[in-house]
Amino acid sequence: FTAMQYLEALKAMHERLDVLLEQGPDRWPKSELFSALKQQEPAAELDLRPINFEPEPIDKLHPKLQWLKDRKVRALWIGDDLFDKFTGTEKTKGEVIVEAGFNLVRIGMSTDSKNRDTSTELVERLPDNVKEARRIGLPLLIGWRYGSDHQEPYRRYRSPGGQLASRSCCPMDEQYIERQIGRWAVAVAKLGADGFSIDTEMYESDQTNYPGPCMCDNCFRVYLDTFSSNPQSLYDQVEPEKRGLWLSAKKAAEHYALYAAKRTEEQYDGIRARCQAINPAFLFAHAPFLGHVPGIEEGLGTSTVPCLVFSEREYTKGPASQSFANVERLRRKGAPVLYLCGAFTTVQTPEMVEDHALISSLYCDGWWLYYASAVLNYPGTDDPKAYNPTFGRIKGTSAWDYLDRIRSVHARVDQLLKKPKEQWPKPKELPPTPSADVPRRKGTINIDGKLDESAWKQASKLDVTLNRWGEKAGPLTRILLCWDEEALYVAARCQFAEGAKLNVPQRGRDNAAIWQFDGVEIFLDPGASGTRYVQFMVSALGDICDVMADVEIGGDTFGNPGWNTDVQVAATNNAEGYFLEMRIPFDDFASPPKAGDVWAANFYRFIPVEQAWSSTYAGFHTPARFGRLKFVTE
Repeated sequence: FTAMQYLEALKAMHERLDVLLEQGPDRWPKSELFSALKQQEPAAELDLRPINFEPEPIDKLHPKLQWLKDRKVRALWIGDDLFDKFTGTEKTKGEVIVEAGFNLVRIGMSTDSKNRDTSTELVERLPDNVKEARRIGLPLLIGWRYGSDHQEPYRRYRSPGGQLASRSCCPMDEQYIERQIGRWAVAVAKLGADGFSIDTEMYESDQTNYPGPCMCDNCFRVYLDTFSSNPQSLYDQVEPEKRGLWLSAKKAAEHYALYAAKRTEEQYDGIRARCQAINPAFLFAHAPFLGHVPGIEEGLGTSTVPCLVFSEREYTKGPASQSFANVERLRRKGAPVLYLCGAFTTVQTPEMVEDHALISSLYCDGWWLYYASAVLNYPGTDDPKAYNPTFGRIKGTSAWDYLDRIRSVHARVDQLLKKPKEQWPKPKELPPTPSADVPRRKGTINIDGKLDESAWKQASKLDVTLNRWGEKAGPLTRILLCWDEEALYVAARCQFAEGAKLNVPQRGRDNAAIWQFDGVEIFLDPGASGTRYVQFMVSALGDICDVMADVEIGGDTFGNPGWNTDVQVAATNNAEGYFLEMRIPFDDFASPPKAGDVWAANFYRFIPVEQAWSSTYAGFHTPARFGRLKFVTE
């Protein structure tokens, strides 16, 4: 054959290839190998049939629990015993608590560190605390830690990103949950306490919360057994490290998360039922956040005996817009949950606690004080132990400074609850959230991190100059935005602080720790629903962790990092700062916007100090405080 014959054949092939690429894969010729492989694939993969959660609205409380609504919850967490004497008086600590107007106490107890099949505290402390609680008429919850006192054997948690934990349990390990929670909750009910409070902050684990549903061998196989006609084939096909990615590719990540929440609900529903067979009014509570373990509140609560959520989101500044949004959402869903806002004595003055208790009691379902032992010990101002920087109270205050204000505000709440809501004091008004127009892209954009195209000169420019509390903070951070019918284009110019150098100690996709490095975070809530949003954590070197958070599925859960988009990212840097450029396709999480559509959004930077385009006055995952982006043509 001549050279020209080869060249003519190649030319003809390329021309045919151009035509076929335009026609799409369905029109492409199939090779024998391709056909053979297709025949080996399973005939069906996943049946994504609906997973339903039945509403359990709090309509008619158990007669012994009507006070939960009539007076709201006024709780405190202590490590003391109710029968201990309050220093300088003849009163017990329980009597002082009741005089201050509290109507619920949570006392922390645990298993023995050397033999976790026993609990000396339940044997030696609980009976006398129950006796004192009955004498003074104070409902008593026993606090218990989950995930902190690991007892072998247990399955290891695997994250949607593929990481297998070394010290975190699978949240659906039935034997583990029974050893850690179930048997002790039943024991507490039998010993006469009024309830059981589960703290799921996992102090001795790999991390303090689960970054998405568990993908361990058991959890993944149970899901396939339930929703696939060929589970063994699919189980063998998918590598454990890639299960989250595989579910995302199959558009099943949300379905998987829902099923995990449903299994959790059923698991804890069984524990609750056993305890309420002993005491029908036995209360369950959960901390530290709504949805920290998705499904747990629905399992622990019923329409007559709701689950109490001891929220820590309000620890520092008190209740805010997201607190009220959480209560509204719980009522809308018909969830059997009461939402309580926590106040932390270490960072809140007596005046702050007073205001916190007032607003939480009126506009949420109540409040609770942590760490309340700080107002039950060393009552004067002469003992430095009272001002422990971790669990003490504000320096220079006495215990009575807190207790007197708390007693006064509880009396005020009693009076206000009898009046129409229009006569209540209003929560502190926050500044309005910012808004910006996002113009259509004009000109091409190459995702190379250089930001030198003319399209960026006509893009919307958002300066991020405040921290999440509305205070000026940090070096210059500027976000640039434009869009077309397929994608949102985002750029960031981030100036270094004086003397700073680039700080990105780890590389790789879906690293949930990226927010601790130089970089930015982007939150997008299509349609400003307040219930579902996507999060993009982008390091200064262009690494990305993309997450979809569905608030309706898991309360305040931080989403599923196994969800991935076809996002393009590029980064550059110099001595003055770093520059990021992104193309975020709409198809992976929303319908493309039209001119005039409004989305909610926020933009953050954490290093050298935290910065936010829209100050949340709370945590970063606060969709109620996201700013607004309006898509425009010019």
